[in-house]
Amino acid sequence: MSSDYNFQQWKKALQNLERTIFVDLDYQERKAHDKELCDAVLRISGILGSYMCCYNDALDCLQQNLQVQKTVYIQKIIKTIASRILELKEQLRKLDGSYYEFLCGGLTKHKLTPFDTELKCLPSKYIRPANIQRIISEAFQKARYKSEEENPEENFEETASEPKIDNWWDLPDDAKESTKTKGINITEIYEVEEKISEETLTKRKLLSLIQAHEKTRQITQQNILRHQRRILWEKELSGTLKPPARLEIRERGATIIQKVMRKYFELKRIRIKHCKIEELLGMNVCRHINHNSYQEKERQLYLERCKLIDKFTERWKNDYINKKNLFFRQRKDFIADDYRDFIRDWFKRWFDEVQFFHAIPKESQGGLVNIIKEELPTPSEWLELYKTYMEQKKAKKNKTAAELKYEKIEAKREEILIIKEEIKKKKLEAELLKKIMKNPNMHPGYNFPASKKVIRLIESIEDYKSHWSDWDKLNILEVKQGFINEIDIENIYCEANEEVLLSIDEDMRREYQMLMAALKEDYKRNNEDMPENIKESAQRVKKKRKPKIVQEDVLFDKLCDLAVKGILVEHPTTKIEDFLGDYNFVGDKLKCDLKLVHPFGGEIRSVWWERCREVIHGFRRILLVGPSGSGKTVLVHIMATINDATLYDLNLLEFQNKSKDEIKSLVAALLLCAHATQPSIIYIRHINRLYLKKAPVGEETNSTELRKLLVKRLTRKIHQTDKISLIGSCVVPWLTKSKQMTKHFPTVVLMPPILYATTQLILRNWVSSNRIVPPSLDIQSVARHLQGHSVGYLKRMLEAFITANRSIKIAASGLSPDEIYDYFLQSDDEPEDYEKYHKWYIEKTHWGNIEKKHTEDQIEFKINVERWMEKMEKNKKKKVTE
Repeated sequence: MSSDYNFQQWKKALQNLERTIFVDLDYQERKAHDKELCDAVLRISGILGSYMCCYNDALDCLQQNLQVQKTVYIQKIIKTIASRILELKEQLRKLDGSYYEFLCGGLTKHKLTPFDTELKCLPSKYIRPANIQRIISEAFQKARYKSEEENPEENFEETASEPKIDNWWDLPDDAKESTKTKGINITEIYEVEEKISEETLTKRKLLSLIQAHEKTRQITQQNILRHQRRILWEKELSGTLKPPARLEIRERGATIIQKVMRKYFELKRIRIKHCKIEELLGMNVCRHINHNSYQEKERQLYLERCKLIDKFTERWKNDYINKKNLFFRQRKDFIADDYRDFIRDWFKRWFDEVQFFHAIPKESQGGLVNIIKEELPTPSEWLELYKTYMEQKKAKKNKTAAELKYEKIEAKREEILIIKEEIKKKKLEAELLKKIMKNPNMHPGYNFPASKKVIRLIESIEDYKSHWSDWDKLNILEVKQGFINEIDIENIYCEANEEVLLSIDEDMRREYQMLMAALKEDYKRNNEDMPENIKESAQRVKKKRKPKIVQEDVLFDKLCDLAVKGILVEHPTTKIEDFLGDYNFVGDKLKCDLKLVHPFGGEIRSVWWERCREVIHGFRRILLVGPSGSGKTVLVHIMATINDATLYDLNLLEFQNKSKDEIKSLVAALLLCAHATQPSIIYIRHINRLYLKKAPVGEETNSTELRKLLVKRLTRKIHQTDKISLIGSCVVPWLTKSKQMTKHFPTVVLMPPILYATTQLILRNWVSSNRIVPPSLDIQSVARHLQGHSVGYLKRMLEAFITANRSIKIAASGLSPDEIYDYFLQSDDEPEDYEKYHKWYIEKTHWGNIEKKHTEDQIEFKINVERWMEKMEKNKKKKVTE
């Protein structure tokens, strides 16, 4: 992608964003009103979708941007867009009463599709320190080396004792030779099983498939040629072979063939065109597409782009440092002298007007910068403040310390009472509004909610325009890629001035102390009281938590131990679109019909983007609920990939035979490593085993102890500001103590049901990735029969379906949907009942209860409206009769 194209795309993205902000502000200023709840939801979802589309466009421009100095401004705009998106999501949840957003109805008014609004990436990542990253990579490398170094147990097979043969002299010579004693075969005795990794096994499997396919092709071709030659040979021998045709007939035949072939290729082109249209619409797969090659090309282009960006950034930084050093060599002394003269004049002005010197602010309060910018009060202003300060001080002198303390306590009480009264007023207003909302005669309707984040978004755009609008109009190469020297000179001048002020700070403070000492002597000599500095109430500054410093050797040993045990794992790079699933296109309409709606894969991806964004913002606890193979681990890998987080994978099935001390030491090592390698994710599989209502016999004490040692210890020892996410996966939530489990894991994400669209997508990917499978296979009918099964089960069965023998049969006789369906019927697995999971979610989770109550209230309101309408009609009829 050229820099000029990216420059034009960024201009378009800014225009679209400004258009969306204009519509948003228009709705807020004129307080757009909707009588029906569905219309209000559609209005908010449309604006939300527009902002999501702008976010994707801006993020794409940021990733392709080669202008180094623009990056900061674009990142600022993207952050403000993200904050507005999150605000709209919260407003939509409050209005609609559902944790998941169904945007399809609102997007159509803005000419958008759900795929345009799918959020896939984050604007910024937390960069882990280089030494920690090095230790993690070394730990993985050592764990790999140890696993390869371990030798499998040698299998010594005892040789079977040979049966004793009587009358061996009567046997023939061949039998005598076979009965002769032979020497010991060392290779047979010391036969060692070869340890083969899963990767090599899959490679061998694929190679065997390729060999079988090539062999079948060659054999069929040879058989056809042999058959054709035999027919010609038989005809030639019997004398029935026809002589070659005349030249005229050949020419006529050639013209006919030419016309037929031209028509054939014309029809073929039309068919390919229709095929491509159907593929774009997602209706059918007509040809084999190698998605891996496209993905690899995209990845290579992205890496090349990143290298180019790094090259420009490094060049810009070096040039910036060189210019800054040159500026310091030439101008540092002159600027320092100017600032010294300015501050001395400031001292002189204060002494002339007030016969006093204002204290130099501390560095935390601004330091000398406040004096240069003239942000401190003037001498005349300070004199008025000093008079009021002295009057307050005299008034306090007559009071005791206990009275002053009592006054402070009373003032705090009054503040608390005022806050409580405001809260009561808001509660009363909310209760009154609820009652009004239930009354059809007094229902006020729904106004578009006001926003606090739009102002920041407008400010960020104006900031960009003030710095870059003039440069963008020039349309020169430096605006599109590289850097602009003039901008660097301005920034260098500002930074140099600040650094010069810091360098003369000590000298000016020393001069201030000397002046104050001389001033004290003057006042003492004249027997006058010297004014004092106005004491300001010191604000308490929150102390930042200092991370515990762990020795690198200790951390390396702990990480190696966890990696060898399989707890610290290397996760595959997984994108958010790898979580398969379509959008619930009629979700908003079903909610308007007052029905409880299942979220599909698209809604789960939208929610998971929010959860991925929260990883670097503090400690989070998430519960993933769904059957095995529904994609819970895929979501964890997505989160780890997007945030570049270290993943700790705990399987509770492996904790049953471990002692209390072993679990304690493991949790301690896990906490130490998770704190040191932030951002990090702790993934606990089968968390439902810790919260079972009826635990298996002999495991009752184990589950309670494990819960105390593992979950409670982790939640207590991890601080709210730590960049650690604790994720648990639950398979059978209805058998657990749900209240306790949702207390430890407040955020619950329900896995979507695998319906026809998702099943068809899995089958389509399977057909396109396997060349042996004919692309004309009727996957629609197969998808209808297989819907309901989990994604993991479908992928596993489809991979096992293609064997060497079956590939030969497919090449010879093709493949029918019945064969695939019969193969699935051989297994005992049945489709999962997702209604159980949705019922548990509605009854036992926080957002499920909100959704249920919201639906019940809307049903009640609908009944009240119908009654009120009937009553009004009766009154009209009475008036007419009268």
